[in-house]
Amino acid sequence: MYSTQESAIVPPLARQEIMAKIVTKRRIAQNVFEMVFHAPSIAHTAQAGQYVEILYGQDYAPLLRRPFSIYRVDRAQETFSILFLARGSFTSGLSQKRRGSFISIIGPLGRPFQWDTVQPRQHILVAGGIGAPPLYFLAETLHNARAYRDVGDIVVLNGARTRSLLIGIVEFSRLNVHLYTMTDDGTHGEKGLVTDRLRFLLEQPCHLPRTLYACGPNPMLKTVATIANEFRVPCQVSVETSMPCGIGFCNGCVVAQNTPQGTHYVRACWEGPVFDANTLVW
Repeated sequence: MYSTQESAIVPPLARQEIMAKIVTKRRIAQNVFEMVFHAPSIAHTAQAGQYVEILYGQDYAPLLRRPFSIYRVDRAQETFSILFLARGSFTSGLSQKRRGSFISIIGPLGRPFQWDTVQPRQHILVAGGIGAPPLYFLAETLHNARAYRDVGDIVVLNGARTRSLLIGIVEFSRLNVHLYTMTDDGTHGEKGLVTDRLRFLLEQPCHLPRTLYACGPNPMLKTVATIANEFRVPCQVSVETSMPCGIGFCNGCVVAQNTPQGTHYVRACWEGPVFDANTLVW
């Protein structure tokens, strides 16, 4: 039996627009920021793999909302955070928002990761760069679940091009997980790709059934999906694509999916962003 953290997938009625207050904002890496919001309705219902749609400003600049994966949740403090790289006009503008400002947010949105709540497994989380936030949320969820059940082993493969782009170095290390850190240029952890480490890991015997979860650039996800298929390991991927509305209306985020009837296009914002990797057309 699979569960999305003890509950069914959040129904559409749980999605709502709120004005959330910025509690803190901090720079954690080169042009990478974590922004924490006070938002009780999101903090109490969010599940790993879900996201929020954000819009700031009142003058139609920016015009469209942008999606951001939920990174960390503190249900006691009724807060949640996002992580973003300030590199375009939207994210650069967002990085200028100050503590105490209010931001329009819709969420939580999307289909979350699902994990086995009955049988212990080896959970392998593969993060690439800015794709780390939803996987940290999942790692923390699995870590916390150990208080009342045997979830098995948690393995995190966290990679980026260089050390300044690695996300969650400290946060992942605080969890009871097996952590492997990779950089393309060798500036932190092992030199190489997370997909190379993944292949090596899957070649090793394991007494537990395995499940893969991945988020990152599409070329990385494609490679992870190929490796998962080769080793016959179930794999869930969180796809990164433009999601202008977040409610399944504009169809600006469709991805191709294999079905018995042929290729079918589904909305990443609504049917995703988490998909069975084996069903996607890469």
